[in-house]
Amino acid sequence: MTPILASPFHARTASSNIQNAWTSRNGFTLATAYASASEEALAARTSVVIADISWRWRVMLQGPNVKVCLDRLLTRDVGPLEPGSSLKALWLSDGGGVRGAGAIARFGKESFLLVSAARDARWIEMTTALFGVRAHDITLEQGGISVVGPYAQHTLSAAGLDPEIEPLQFRKLFWRGLDVTLSRWGELGGYEIWCGAEDAIIVWDRIVTAGTPFNIQPAGLSALDVLDVEAGVARPLRDWMPANDGNASIPSPFTLKLERLIDDAKLDFNGRTGWISSRSIQRRTLIGLELESDIPAPHAPLFRDGQLVGHTMTSVYSPGLRRAIALALVDLDHSAVATKLTVSLPPSMEAPVPRDAAAWIGDLPFLNSPVPIA
Repeated sequence: MTPILASPFHARTASSNIQNAWTSRNGFTLATAYASASEEALAARTSVVIADISWRWRVMLQGPNVKVCLDRLLTRDVGPLEPGSSLKALWLSDGGGVRGAGAIARFGKESFLLVSAARDARWIEMTTALFGVRAHDITLEQGGISVVGPYAQHTLSAAGLDPEIEPLQFRKLFWRGLDVTLSRWGELGGYEIWCGAEDAIIVWDRIVTAGTPFNIQPAGLSALDVLDVEAGVARPLRDWMPANDGNASIPSPFTLKLERLIDDAKLDFNGRTGWISSRSIQRRTLIGLELESDIPAPHAPLFRDGQLVGHTMTSVYSPGLRRAIALALVDLDHSAVATKLTVSLPPSMEAPVPRDAAAWIGDLPFLNSPVPIA
């Protein structure tokens, strides 16, 4: 059994976690919520939050053949990337199913960093071995925090970090005696700061001190999940199971609405034939669902006129919309915006009987990512 690891920021997250509410992701123990997931999600839209994202999987790929390797592995062409820039891409199983999704960042002529919400170490190592490329997992060597909210720029500036960096760009910096990387790889419109594990507490304290005039507060994993769902972001292992079987054709990029991360002109990436052959037979698609309820309904069946037409994925209470929302997979024939569905609500101590709620399909994203105040 793999032990659960404490992140490099655990001393600070533990002291702030007054409810002692913990969960785990990618093998790390993480604060579920420090006070209230709803309050923390709202803070990300009104002020600024700091969140521990050390659990994100990061592997450095290096060697003379690294570009050739990535051209074979990924659904997008990394050739045009300059050092300091990144792109989002998929990697597929032989059968065309989505094994993983993440950011690929160019650090040098022969070095790239892959960042993902889920590990796929064996597949990546098998691929890099074919091309003589070194795959070095740096997840345990570094800590990472996310700084999100309209006052994220002001917080970074007050801390002495230049926030003028475009989405999908990154910079390596020497910050008052510390080597850090400032990036914008996330989907929530904020910033990430990556540092050596031994420097994590100093980095956390500097950002909290700088953000105090802007009412900075820590945000737990539940608040990040709320922001993800509001932004229409489906995550591997939370919302969908990766195609770890080499011949799997599901989940399809089409079903997950991730075909935008595939370069149409790219002809030689792994899984392309399987992806093309399976596109025409996909019958479900990702949608957003607004529930006529305050109670989330994760992984629940969806019905239309008594017919089973799909199921929810992650479901949360959205404080911005003041109702429960969900990501869901539904049959294409029942996926039009404004379609009314019925969802089964989970039982509780207060209501220990089966009950249904109406739900309407809406546009994704539900809400735009928090916009920084320049």
